[in-house]
Amino acid sequence: MTNTTLPRKITGLLAASTLSLGMVSCAAQDQEATDQALTDADGVQVTAGPNQPEEVNGVDLHFVAMMTPHHQQAVEMSDIILAADESSEATNDLADRIKIGQQQEIDTMVEWADAWEQDELMAHHAPHVANGMLDPEQMEQLDSLDGDEADTLFLQLMHFHHEGAIAMTEDQIDHGGYQPLVELAQQMVDVQTAEMQEMEQLLQAKGEGLITD
Repeated sequence: MTNTTLPRKITGLLAASTLSLGMVSCAAQDQEATDQALTDADGVQVTAGPNQPEEVNGVDLHFVAMMTPHHQQAVEMSDIILAADESSEATNDLADRIKIGQQQEIDTMVEWADAWEQDELMAHHAPHVANGMLDPEQMEQLDSLDGDEADTLFLQLMHFHHEGAIAMTEDQIDHGGYQPLVELAQQMVDVQTAEMQEMEQLLQAKGEGLITD
């Protein structure tokens, strides 16, 4: 009589082994999908964090990382004019609104970046000078002035700063994948466009023009 027990055991072991390898392969693929590498708009390789929504793309990550320091400089500029002697009430009111509004937007973007575990990307872009941002010499010049001179330069520089921000934001609106961030970007455009018009009116009342470059 032929013993069929051993071949059956071997066949069962092979089937179990194949199933096990398949499960390991699927698990590896799932982990690879979780850690899928993205490239931001500057070509920087980034990894999606475990809590990052699937719809977040490289445009979203680049925007958050670059717009945060851009906003931070606007807050610093506002602090400078608010601390200046004899700056106008109208300019101070505008600066205060810019400071409050942009700080709220910073908090939102940083909260998302933290949740998505993008600390490395944020640190990478933090020192970069984005569209419309001032160089250290311009910041020092603004800080050195008081009164009407400080008023005028603040309005001119902030208008230029806003122009750069809007240029950056339009790309996010057109190509971003994370809808709450797209909506925030549209809010930035709406608010900053209105603020630019206000700056133009204040400068016109002074008989002053805009900085073109």
